[in-house]
Amino acid sequence: MKNLLLGSTALVGAGLLSASAAAQVELTISGLAQFEAGWVDEDDDADSERDYDFRQDGWIQFNARGVADNGLEYGAEIELDDIAAGEIEQDEQYVYIAGDFGTVRFGDKEGPAKEFAVTAPIGFGSGGFDGNYTQYTLGQAGAYLLDVEEALDSDNTKITYLTPEIGGFQGGIGFAPADAAGKPGTHRTAADSDLENILTAGFNYSADFQGFEVLAGVGGIWGGGVDTDDLTGFNIGLNVGFGGITVGGAYVLLTDVPGDLDEHSTWQIGAQYEFGPWTVGANAAFDTREFEVGGDSDTQIYSAGATYALAPGLAVYGDITFVDADATPTDPENEATVLLVGTSVAF
Repeated sequence: MKNLLLGSTALVGAGLLSASAAAQVELTISGLAQFEAGWVDEDDDADSERDYDFRQDGWIQFNARGVADNGLEYGAEIELDDIAAGEIEQDEQYVYIAGDFGTVRFGDKEGPAKEFAVTAPIGFGSGGFDGNYTQYTLGQAGAYLLDVEEALDSDNTKITYLTPEIGGFQGGIGFAPADAAGKPGTHRTAADSDLENILTAGFNYSADFQGFEVLAGVGGIWGGGVDTDDLTGFNIGLNVGFGGITVGGAYVLLTDVPGDLDEHSTWQIGAQYEFGPWTVGANAAFDTREFEVGGDSDTQIYSAGATYALAPGLAVYGDITFVDADATPTDPENEATVLLVGTSVAF
């Protein structure tokens, strides 16, 4: 993604930075604008008027970076999301310091369990099983876990430490007092969050063995329940790449889950191939949820798609996804096939 570099003198003119601070801080702006058309064949959509629709999405991210005279790096990030919904809301916001010791972040940002998670390949189309098909279904589309932080608001307000990369290894640990983002400082009751003292950790390893690129990752999460069950779980994944082809898979398990679930697990598999301006791939997710009231619900998701880079930052893409979701205690079973095509501009 190509960023637009702005002189921080603009911030001085706006009165947001002093002249001395502006001389050391640079601001970059990046973002994405996206348009899609989708066609749906779904069992549980008796209220639908048609089997197709359009949608759009987008986000804007502001990154400030500075380097002190002693070499200490510092900065901040603010990301605005949900622009397509006619609203602009903060998705991420944090400040950080970095150096030879690693990086320390303060604020709303995913934790190291998600940051270092290795999933099945999802870099084609809209993401395969992790794609945009759920934006078109009216009935339930089942469930899946991309990593253990899917069990909470992964951008909750936290302090995170990330190690420097050493010999291909890098990891981190994060702590959040509650499962809430944009914290005002008064989230100290059960009404504000059903989890407290949330610890996330993760690390991965990357290496090249005679042309074979290997990426492995492990993550874990632990949180205390507030008038409910605790949260514990882990994820593990592996990708192997050679000559533009990447194959991989992952397993995610939540052994304790607050709310109506007793246990939740997902297996992921997939492959993708990059050649020239093309990226094509296929993946699948197999999910099982066990409910505290008894019974379980399985979801199977299969997807294939492609992305074509027309020009720097400009892409067209498409994918087809099939979902088979069992009934839950609150929703009937549903099967859906979603075909979508779209275009995006990243800057």
